[in-house]
Amino acid sequence: MLTLDLEQKINTELIQKESFSLYMKEMLRIYIGSIIVGLPLYYFIFKAQTSENSINIWFTLDAILLVSVLVTFYLFYKYPAKFNPSSWVNLSDIPLLIFSAYIASAPWLLLHSETDIYLYTMLIMIIALTGTIAHALAYYFYRVVFFSILPLLSLVIKLYMMEVDHGVDIYIALILVWTGLMAFFHGVNKSLIDAIFLKFEHVQARANAERLNAEKSQFIAAASHDIRQPLQAVNLIVNTLKSGNSNPKDDVLFERLESSVNSMSELLNSLLDVSELDAQVIIPKPQHLCLRTFLVKLQGEFEPLAKKKGITVELDVEDCTVLADPVLLKQVLNNLVSNAIRYTNVGGVKLFVTKDSEGVKLSIKDTGVGICVEDQEVIFLEFRQLHNPERDQNKGLGLGLSIVKRLCELQHWPLSLNSELGTGSCFSINIPEGDNKQVEVADIVDMNKNLSAIDIIVIDDHEGIRFSLSHTLANWGCKVRAFESAEEACRAINGLPDWAPNLLISDYRLRNHKTGIAAIKQVKLTLNYPIKSILMSGDTSPEVIKAIEAEGVSWLHKPIKPAKLRVVITRKMKDL
Repeated sequence: MLTLDLEQKINTELIQKESFSLYMKEMLRIYIGSIIVGLPLYYFIFKAQTSENSINIWFTLDAILLVSVLVTFYLFYKYPAKFNPSSWVNLSDIPLLIFSAYIASAPWLLLHSETDIYLYTMLIMIIALTGTIAHALAYYFYRVVFFSILPLLSLVIKLYMMEVDHGVDIYIALILVWTGLMAFFHGVNKSLIDAIFLKFEHVQARANAERLNAEKSQFIAAASHDIRQPLQAVNLIVNTLKSGNSNPKDDVLFERLESSVNSMSELLNSLLDVSELDAQVIIPKPQHLCLRTFLVKLQGEFEPLAKKKGITVELDVEDCTVLADPVLLKQVLNNLVSNAIRYTNVGGVKLFVTKDSEGVKLSIKDTGVGICVEDQEVIFLEFRQLHNPERDQNKGLGLGLSIVKRLCELQHWPLSLNSELGTGSCFSINIPEGDNKQVEVADIVDMNKNLSAIDIIVIDDHEGIRFSLSHTLANWGCKVRAFESAEEACRAINGLPDWAPNLLISDYRLRNHKTGIAAIKQVKLTLNYPIKSILMSGDTSPEVIKAIEAEGVSWLHKPIKPAKLRVVITRKMKDL
């Protein structure tokens, strides 16, 4: 049985409503079967020794029962809110009482012969019909008791008046059968009620879990947003100071400062990846990719990190083509390769490819610490790390492999792990083979392109970001005007009739519950011509991500590295 505390938490009215709904569904089936098949069967069995008058009364009762059932169930399904639960229970008792009286009348209307075959047939049919119906009545045990007493008591009285042979034996047998049925259906009643309580317990537990998960997501999103805002400003300011630095002695200081900012950015981006997966807004866009070219570039990105640890990153890849989303593939490989380097101190990391009937199998093998068999499932859970008891932020949050698994599942890439403690690990993913004739040439961005033709509106309510972003864009040669709100930007547009900005960069979360989406629409309306736009957001909540995706606006997540921002702007404004 469930605890009393739990029973008190579950709404009693909901339990009663559920019990009654299930009861009515069961009884409808019972009524239909009994009226059409069960009760007319009595007529065919006993008609040879029954008067025509009794037969007429029998079918009249059948018609009365049918009418009462039709009226009751019509009201129940047509006007479910017309009565409260207790009134419905009382109303449903009417056809049940008629049904019980109907069965109780059978010995008096149909049994007129003392022949054993008729006596025992009547006895068995009443017990069988009563037991069958009692199963549906078990949601309300008192109904089982009252429904079964009337037919059996009527039969006992009839048999007593007929002075049948072995009457005492039959009475004792009936008492024992009735007692056994009541004991059985009392247990059934408890089981049914417990099942309903258990159902609501699961519903309540699921609702609580969803609420807690939503609260967790909201907290992480809020905390992430609050950290991303100043971090974005720091990122841009560091870049501005570094670009203007002429003292070589400060290069080491800037390098360490950039490393700290990048480390924090990677942690926040891991939370973003999880939020995007939770929001189900990631839609794979597979392309035909030259895998060797893709991996050579990846190797170049990780070689400096590997050299610092005195290990190597090797490739053993023939020319082959895969069909994959390049962004998602890079996310998966970034996590796997960075993990391999992080936990390898001697030897190195090797990426190699084999082909089979399922496509291209890409493996990342290291000579690191390895993973014991017991932990090979645990490592794919969120926030789980095996070798970071000190919670070193350089080792991440424990989200990397969880993200890898979910991204592979999203794209139906089988992911496997072969590892032995102390000897290293090998992660493998199976990617569909592509067509080398359909490989697209990468769009190379000229990072030295003159951006002086770009006139930008910046809208952000964070003063530090307005300041740092304006300086960064100005250093790239752009013309920039920064504003705290869309209203302020629109006033400036109206006050400068000759001003024709061609790019709008806005934060998503603005003051007074305004959003960047609304700001973009307001500025476009004021300008009276389409303007290209980029949305920047520090939010990681699934709801915000879905809202931005639904608008189809280009967007970037803070903190954004200046180099990435320049690439995005250059590509968006390539026609200038």
